[in-house]
Amino acid sequence: FFNARGGGAAGGGPIQWFHSLPPVTRLWLGSTLTVTALANFDVLQWTDLDLTHLTDVLGKASNNTSSSSVLLFGRLEIWRLLTCFLYIGKFGWHSIINLHLMTQISSRYESMGPICTRRIFVPHQNNPQLLQRQQRNNQNNNYPYYSKGETSDYICALLFGVTGILLSQFYLLPYLGDTFHHHYRFFHRHLTFYTLYIWSKHYPQHNVNLFGVVMKAAYLPFAYLVMGYALSNGEVVPMDMIHGMFVGHLYYYLACVVPTVLGRGRVVIWTPGVLIDLCHWLEGRRVGGVNDDDVDGGEPIVVDTDGVIGG
Repeated sequence: FFNARGGGAAGGGPIQWFHSLPPVTRLWLGSTLTVTALANFDVLQWTDLDLTHLTDVLGKASNNTSSSSVLLFGRLEIWRLLTCFLYIGKFGWHSIINLHLMTQISSRYESMGPICTRRIFVPHQNNPQLLQRQQRNNQNNNYPYYSKGETSDYICALLFGVTGILLSQFYLLPYLGDTFHHHYRFFHRHLTFYTLYIWSKHYPQHNVNLFGVVMKAAYLPFAYLVMGYALSNGEVVPMDMIHGMFVGHLYYYLACVVPTVLGRGRVVIWTPGVLIDLCHWLEGRRVGGVNDDDVDGGEPIVVDTDGVIGG
C-alpha cells in the first residue's frame, strides 16, 4: 500500500487513478469512502460514528452521573475519535464536492512535499561523508528540521490537526460564545481546510485556478471562505472552514515560525521517531539512522500541479 508512489492522474479507470494517489491521501480517501458507504447502506449507524463530546468515547454509560461507574462500566468507543473525521454525510453533490476537494488538496500537498518536522539529530560518526554533508546542511540554514518532508511528516501533521480540532472544539470554542461555537458532530471539512491552509502557507506563491480564476495559493483558503459565506446568502458563517484554518495556522506557526525564532535546534513539535521508522519500513526504506535523502541540503521537490482546484 505504501510502496505505490503517487504519480498524478493515471489512465485506465478509477482503480488505476486511485492507486496513482500518494499513500496518505489514498488511505484517507479509502477510509472516508468505506465509512461513508457503510453508513449510507445502514451497515453502520451514523449515531455510532459521531462525536458530540470527548466523553462519547466512554460509551452509553457516560450519561451516568457517577464518574466511578463511567470508568468501570463505560463501553469504550475509541473509534469515534477517527470516524467523526471520516463520515461526510448522505451521498449527494455536497459529499462529492467535499471528497473532490479533500482528495485534490491532500494529494497536492503530499506530492509537492509536506512541511518537514523530522529533527536533525547528532550525525553518525562512522560515516564521514554523511557527517560532512549533514553538518554543511545544518550550517547553511541553522534550522532544526531536515529540508524534505515525507510521509511520516504528513501523518504527524494530520494527527496534530485531529487533536487540535477536537480539543479546541470542546475546550476552547465553547468559551467564545455561540457565534464561534457550533455543535458539530463530524469534522471532515475541518480537517480538509486544515490541510488546505498549511499547504497554502507552505507554497504561497504556487499558482492555482479556482473555477477559472487564477490566484496565488496563499489566497485560496480565504477565497473558499468567501464562497462558503456567499452560497449561504450571508446567513451562515462557515465555522468549520474557519476552525480548520485556525488549527492549521497554529501548526504552521509552531512548525515553521517558532524554530526560526528560537534557532539552534529548539523545537516545539517534531515527528516521533517510531512513526518515522514505521513509515520507512512500510515504504521499504532503511529503518533507523539517517537516509541520504535527509541530508542533501536541497529544498522540497515541487512538481508541476497547476490545475483547477474544486472546479
